[in-house]
Amino acid sequence: MKKIGEKAILFIISIALGIFLMMQYHTTGNVLGDSNTPDEKTTDLNKELAELSVEKNNLRDEINKLQDQAKINEEESLEKENQIKEIEEELSKQKILSGYYDVKGPGAIITIDSDPNTYVNLAYSHQYILALISYLNNAGVEAISINGQRYTNYTEVVPVLEHINVNGVALVLPLEIKAIGNSRTIEASLNFVGGIVSQMTEIGFTIETEYVDEIEINKYVGEKEFKYAVPVESNELE
Repeated sequence: MKKIGEKAILFIISIALGIFLMMQYHTTGNVLGDSNTPDEKTTDLNKELAELSVEKNNLRDEINKLQDQAKINEEESLEKENQIKEIEEELSKQKILSGYYDVKGPGAIITIDSDPNTYVNLAYSHQYILALISYLNNAGVEAISINGQRYTNYTEVVPVLEHINVNGVALVLPLEIKAIGNSRTIEASLNFVGGIVSQMTEIGFTIETEYVDEIEINKYVGEKEFKYAVPVESNELE
């Protein structure tokens, strides 16, 4: 009878131990997951990681495209800036050449008068004034004025009686010619043996030249209307 009780107790303990082990197994499975089936969270993470990797590659490609386009835009912008700079420089040159702007710079002030012991008819000798202007142009001067009258491509020097008209203004001796340019070049162009200064001195003119660091020359105050000349379009030249 005692043995039967012991067996019964042992049976009950075995059943309880089995139930406990089964409960522990299920609890562990819930916590750690079934080793025989893929973990859904891990699968989702791997899928998300793959999607992010693809997106990262796409973004890298897009960034490379944007960088290439930015480089192209920068080169085009630099080219346009250079073109604008060239146009502005050319416009600045044309402004000076046109004579419609005040200018200043180094150069020479040439004073022309007549020798007190010699009679000089300015109108009769005006070609010497034109020759002197030509020598200055050959010396590369960038602006010229005669007694304050700006000398341009359209300036007329007209002899009238004993004086000359420059831009329609009557001028008499003494004449003050201002020229902006390289002083050494101007001196070499005017004062060589047998040059224009020597020729003018021989016929009764006196010439005094002062080389200065800065001269101011006023703009041309007249107007020039173009009645015949018109710009030629580039396609007309082809």
